[in-house]
Amino acid sequence: MKILLLTHRIPYPLRDGGAIAMHQSIQGYLDLGYSVSLLAMNTARHWVEPNDLPPIYSNLHRFETVYVNNAINPIAAFFNLFSDKSYHVDRFINKAFNQALTQLLQEETYDLIQFESLYTSPYLETARRYSQAPCICRMHNIEHHIWQHLSDHEPNFVKRKYLQLLTQRLKNYEINVLKSFDLLLPISPAEQDYINQEQLGTCYYVPFGIDIHETIPEHNVEPLSCYHIGSMDWAPNVEGIEWFLHHVWLKSADLFPNATFYIAGKNMAPSLRKHESSHVHIVGEVDDFIIFSLEKNILIVPLQSGGGIRIKILEAMALGKTIIATTKGAEGISCENGRHILLANSADEFINALHFCFQEPEKARAIGKQAQEWVAKHFNRQVIFAELNVRLHQLSDSRE
Repeated sequence: MKILLLTHRIPYPLRDGGAIAMHQSIQGYLDLGYSVSLLAMNTARHWVEPNDLPPIYSNLHRFETVYVNNAINPIAAFFNLFSDKSYHVDRFINKAFNQALTQLLQEETYDLIQFESLYTSPYLETARRYSQAPCICRMHNIEHHIWQHLSDHEPNFVKRKYLQLLTQRLKNYEINVLKSFDLLLPISPAEQDYINQEQLGTCYYVPFGIDIHETIPEHNVEPLSCYHIGSMDWAPNVEGIEWFLHHVWLKSADLFPNATFYIAGKNMAPSLRKHESSHVHIVGEVDDFIIFSLEKNILIVPLQSGGGIRIKILEAMALGKTIIATTKGAEGISCENGRHILLANSADEFINALHFCFQEPEKARAIGKQAQEWVAKHFNRQVIFAELNVRLHQLSDSRE
């Protein structure tokens, strides 16, 4: 099977869920013996030096990148108001990338073309024009759902109206373009349910898969520590952490005077840095997610909005970590509250969960151990891609 992947960024380094999910597509298809080509945007926001890429990229049949300046431009955003286009998507439309795709499809024949996320979908028309291959879309989120929540909870009236306009345009675009793909690959049951409800097309649920760790490195855990890790320029992450700091952590100071909360991730939002204190450590990017996680006690996922599936939760489960998350944060992970994870949606529920973890460490660790066993059973990457392989061969064969 010969497959072309289109990505709206180079999926490296592996420090956030989006990069990890796209990297998994590459690894999964290579493991299946596919001939994999990758055409990736190298964006202003997520610039990667090609010489720094890991060895897996040398295993690709073809690998090409195109620089795309997708930074938010106030002037372009203003003039976008006078059109009916989605500014979220427009930032990823690039003439040079379209030309590179055209040339690639004229030189190569593929069995499948996979579009990673909504932001590569503007190139579907070009793919149709120069290739007969089925076009599939790997859906990391229902994008307009994220922005709908953010606009609904924006306190500034003018900004709220602006976000509502952008959200409606994004919704219109998203619904229309998803109907044009031959197959949709949602990453969580929530996206699958939405696709079926809105009759957006044929879909096949492909959860994120975990490489199960046969051995875990030796590590010392800081007992009264909590941590959060993710892309800290992603609005839902910032929103959730701001809420947690104001409504939970500040109230917990008297209850847990020796506890420390670590916030890690790239592109740390300036609004979060002001919370740095003896009880709140702003770490920024970390070189090794596994080592960083193993040294901390409890993963905090206080997400209020967003979609898809929290890959960091699955990875933490695979390491046997205890996790406290909102229902929204644990969306798409059908595990059992109190057995595999601790769910908390209010400040009091978070404080009670923290109290339990700190006062009953053995019971908390048992939850982490049970989560580790559960994720190995339900999110094994090799099993997931073996089943996907059957579905993709059926799709490819049906077009012959």
